[in-house]
Amino acid sequence: MSSLFQPTYWLTLQPPEVGGLAGNVLFGVFVTLLILVIVGRIVVDRRGDDRYKREVGSRISSLLITMGILGIILYFFSFEEVQLFGARFWYPLWIIATLVWVFFLVRFVKRDVPAKRAREESLREKGKYLPHQHRR
Repeated sequence: MSSLFQPTYWLTLQPPEVGGLAGNVLFGVFVTLLILVIVGRIVVDRRGDDRYKREVGSRISSLLITMGILGIILYFFSFEEVQLFGARFWYPLWIIATLVWVFFLVRFVKRDVPAKRAREESLREKGKYLPHQHRR
C-alpha cells in the first residue's frame, strides 16, 4: 500500500494489472457511468419541464458519457498492456479531470443558474408593462 504514495509507482509507463477483482470493479465503475447516462437522459427527457434542469441534466450526461468512454478506453489499453496509453499515470489524470469538471458543474448550478433565473424573472416582470405586437 505504501507504494501507492511513491511517485515512481505512478510515473512509469508500465500498465497496471487490471485482471482480478480490482480490474473488474474498475470496469464496473466505467460501465456504471454509461448506464447512468442512459437513465439520466430518460429522466431528463420525461421530466424536463424546466429548461435549466434540462441544461444541468445535459451537462451531467456529457460528463458521464465522456468519462465513461475515456475510462473504458483506458481500461482497454491497460488490459492489453499498451505501454504509453495504458500507463498508470492516466488514472489519476482521469480522476483529476473528472473532479475539475464536477467543480465547474457545481459552480454552474450554484452560481449561474440562479442568476439566469433571476434575470429571466426580471425580464418577465418588465415585459408585463411593455406593449406587445398584435397578431393578425
